[in-house]
Amino acid sequence: MTIQVPYLDGPPLSADEKVRYDLYRPSDSEDGLYGHGVQAVECVLNRGLGSHGLCLMGTGDWNDGMNRMGAEGRGESVWLTWFLALTLRTFAPLCRIVGDAQRAERYERLADALCQSADRAWDGEWYLRGYDDDGRPIGSRENRECAIDSISQSFSVLAGGPDPARSHRAVLAADDRLHDRAHRLIKLLDPPFRGESDPGYIRVYPSGLRENGGQYTHAACWLAMALLRTGERERGTELLLDILPERHPHEVYLGEPYVLAGDVYTAPGQEGRCGWSWYTGAAGWYCQCAIGDLLGLRLREGLLYLEPNLPKDWPGYEATWRGEGFTLDIRVVRGGVPVGLTLDGTPWEGGVPLKTLRGSHEIYLSLDSPSKNSGENRETDV
Repeated sequence: MTIQVPYLDGPPLSADEKVRYDLYRPSDSEDGLYGHGVQAVECVLNRGLGSHGLCLMGTGDWNDGMNRMGAEGRGESVWLTWFLALTLRTFAPLCRIVGDAQRAERYERLADALCQSADRAWDGEWYLRGYDDDGRPIGSRENRECAIDSISQSFSVLAGGPDPARSHRAVLAADDRLHDRAHRLIKLLDPPFRGESDPGYIRVYPSGLRENGGQYTHAACWLAMALLRTGERERGTELLLDILPERHPHEVYLGEPYVLAGDVYTAPGQEGRCGWSWYTGAAGWYCQCAIGDLLGLRLREGLLYLEPNLPKDWPGYEATWRGEGFTLDIRVVRGGVPVGLTLDGTPWEGGVPLKTLRGSHEIYLSLDSPSKNSGENRETDV
């Protein structure tokens, strides 16, 4: 498979030009899927790092509303640093598969170094969001706006930060300070930007709407993932349940009750009001978290692993996994017999090879067993 690389149909950005909306057309350059991925990774690496060893923020990272935080080229993002480390660690095994071992080793070394830099952005109870062009911290307990930001905390877990105890502490702080249990909402950051600082167009949104302190469902799902992966099963499950539209009165939510919204308002007087509904990214992340991190159905290299993280009051669950030419009925219970994991009644260790299954099969797992599939030895994959 080859991909034509798009390029900007016009001159490069000037020193004073921060944003451009333009037309793109395919270039004459083509590469395979792996080469295209390498180009994307190297593009980020070639941008270099800031004075704190963190990724440069530029005109916004995931939160594009923070488009002036690093517009002059010096601002840094803690979240982006965690995310790049996670990307490098995820991409390195692909490098080995295609015989590019030297690149794999380089990416793993860089990921470790990036995680160390991000870990140094510790603010005493949680991680900073980053630094602006003037070196001022964002997401610090000393800030009157955005004292804490959710995604720097959750991705310290998802990226496999070097201090698991500190990452655990960070996601607990995020849950304590951003999870409004009275209204069943999970804020992206708090307090909202009200004009005292100028991180970008995020402050144009009223306080508690969209990225400016509202619930952004992507980030809420990431925080649930991080809680579940640090063993906080009750907190993680509670957060997942609070994301559901049914948790909000319909006359307040004012959105379809059967789809997820990209954002939900936290502004006083509008708590629980739906923003963008039918938001496919929100639904996708929720599905991945619920199936992979809560129910523990993990697919790795064609093998299905059962690594549930169920809260204590859940007796178990039943699920059906359908593939090409086979159906797999899954039953997870507490205190059941036989002890451990069985496939069609036969004790089984490790992952179940789905590629070789044909017809109907059954998996049974007792959560009270010391099996490696019980969720106690989880990998930090996304």
